[in-house]
This record gives sequence, C-alpha cells and structure tokens, in this order.
Amino acid sequence: MKTVLDYVKRWAEGQPFRPFTLRLEDGRAIPVTRLAHVACSDTGETIAVFLPDGTLEIIAQKSVTSLQESRA
Repeated sequence: MKTVLDYVKRWAEGQPFRPFTLRLEDGRAIPVTRLAHVACSDTGETIAVFLPDGTLEIIAQKSVTSLQESRA
C-alpha cells in the first residue's frame, strides 16, 4: 500500500516538476513551489517544506490529508 510520502516523492521528483499543495488535517495548505523546497525523511515520518517567506515547515506525514496540483 502506498503512503502519502510515496505520493509526495513521486510528485516532487516528476519531470518536469509541477508545483503542488499539501493539504493538512488542521485545514492548512502548504505550497511546494520548487523541487529544492521539499524533502522527505528517511524514516518516512516527516516532510520538510521551505515556504515562500523563507520559513521551514516540518510536517508529520500522518497529518497530510491530500495533495493538490497547483495551477500556474
């Protein structure tokens, strides 16, 4: 069974890269605008995203409810 992390990796590594949004269970939407702005932990438990304002968001994989392709 594929995990959210598997899908994040697939979307992040797609060629060409297409921006996407992580939707979280608390209602927040986290934009992933560039490949260099997202990383997944080796354990598969967390996702790190650099936000447009330069801050870093560390997200528990289990809190991601969906991925949404961003519109250009």
